[in-house]
Amino acid sequence: MEKQLSRRKDIIKCFLIIGFLSMSFLFYPVGLLAQTNKGSAPRLEKRGAVTQLIVDDKPFLILGGELHNSSSSSLYYLESAWQPLKDMHLNTVLAAVSWQLTEPEEGEYDFTLVDGMIRKAKEHDLKLVLLWFGSWKNGLSHYVPDWVKTDPVRFPRVMLDNGKATETLSPLGVESKKADARAFAALMAHLKKVDALDKRVIMVQVQNEVGVMGAVRDYSELANNAFYQQVPKALIDGLKKYENELHSDVRELWERNGKQETGTWSEVFGSNIKAEEYFMGWQYADYINEVGAAGREQYDLPLFVNAWIVQPEDKRPGDYPSGGPQEHIHDIWRIAAPEIDILCPDIYLPDFSSIVQKYTHSWNPLFVPESFSGETGAASAFYTVGKHSGIGYSPFGIDGDIDSPQATALSKAYSLLEQLTPLITSAQSENRITAFKISKDNNGTTQQLGEYNITASLNKHMRSGEFLSDSGYCIVIWMGGDEYVIAGSNINVTFVPDTPGPRIAGFKSIYEGEYLNGNWKNGRLLNGDDIMVNYNLALEASHNRTGTGAKLGSDPTILKVKLYRFE
Repeated sequence: MEKQLSRRKDIIKCFLIIGFLSMSFLFYPVGLLAQTNKGSAPRLEKRGAVTQLIVDDKPFLILGGELHNSSSSSLYYLESAWQPLKDMHLNTVLAAVSWQLTEPEEGEYDFTLVDGMIRKAKEHDLKLVLLWFGSWKNGLSHYVPDWVKTDPVRFPRVMLDNGKATETLSPLGVESKKADARAFAALMAHLKKVDALDKRVIMVQVQNEVGVMGAVRDYSELANNAFYQQVPKALIDGLKKYENELHSDVRELWERNGKQETGTWSEVFGSNIKAEEYFMGWQYADYINEVGAAGREQYDLPLFVNAWIVQPEDKRPGDYPSGGPQEHIHDIWRIAAPEIDILCPDIYLPDFSSIVQKYTHSWNPLFVPESFSGETGAASAFYTVGKHSGIGYSPFGIDGDIDSPQATALSKAYSLLEQLTPLITSAQSENRITAFKISKDNNGTTQQLGEYNITASLNKHMRSGEFLSDSGYCIVIWMGGDEYVIAGSNINVTFVPDTPGPRIAGFKSIYEGEYLNGNWKNGRLLNGDDIMVNYNLALEASHNRTGTGAKLGSDPTILKVKLYRFE
């Protein structure tokens, strides 16, 4: 009998313990439980000398592609694109989210398209960068809801200097700013609700290529009144704070007018069109900062804006969107829009290298959200992440390139960057990486990395001496000591020692290969014709070279190089 009672007590104790644990689980703080499961949200983080995008608590390179503007307005239209985009080795799709479709009636939100894209991105193991086409897209206001379009009194428009009205919302419109901010906040709150656990959406662009088109500034009565008021104190404080870092144009105008700490825009910067452009830059940046802040309060994701850059034929602001985040008014944007993390260039000009240089600052990591696909895009992607430790690259209209030669070229390049991402991100933070993007016009470019001066040149036919291609590109990663990893296409890479010791470098080995699940797998060991760059050995010896090099052919390739030195 006593044994039976003891057994019953043990059973009761077990039930009590199980019940207690169950109740503890039920009442476990929901937020803490979610935090434990989901990890940190995507974020920008300073690591070493660079700022990196952190996704799933690891550095992430955006190997992206931006859809055509209208593609994301129809899930049915996009249905057949997802798998080909994945097959192109993209890891991220950039897609527009229209205010017009998100809030068709004021205060009533529809996130069907957003939810559908998140679902498809998850099915194909892709990330998303959402582009908020709110008040402006390419400087115009075509994506605002109908109830905004038809109420110019509540939502005032930009007036040109000829007195004509435009469809473009004025950034000085108080109600416009409030309405856009509410809609953006609703979007971000929804993203937190449906995506905080899986983290498909990793960044958000706020508006698109903003600025006044057709005039230097807004000449409405609202804007005219503001232009003749005092320059905001916050701008003056910012100019003083960043005085030693200011763009030469901004510094020169401010100094020429006595570095005044009070006054109208014309008094502080002079009576000129640059003062008017700065005025518009402040208005757009302040507007977008408030929109961004409203969204970030709901869900703290990295935010960026993109710039329609100045074109060679542009003669004045307004030929390009005046007041947008172009490089010559980054100071205005930096001060007015602290909630915006990155100011990005959309690049459709040939001089990619000099443009990205202007958009790379210690406080502004490089991301290129719109540019070319194909071989040009492949070279630009390598240059972005290798030379400037950028967080990613994205050609525009990627869904229109499916099954084209352009897609094939980009896909091959992205495949290599995909394999190399852990090496690249580690090397970025430790300053062990560089990149070359060369053509016939800048052939034979030299950079120092590690213990060597490295020269990149285009491939030539060994007998005729003719170039085998018009351009080439590569990334070079220093692995320490005499070891390097090189990846790219149509390029020769040679090494000359840069530290005390023997003055000539030869190759112990050059292996083709690939990284499979992070592990290196040797392919061919290259020798003979596959490493000879120049048989004029006397000339080569006069430059402390051997005539050999790491040679990358027309198909993008990864090489693992080991050097030795001699006299």
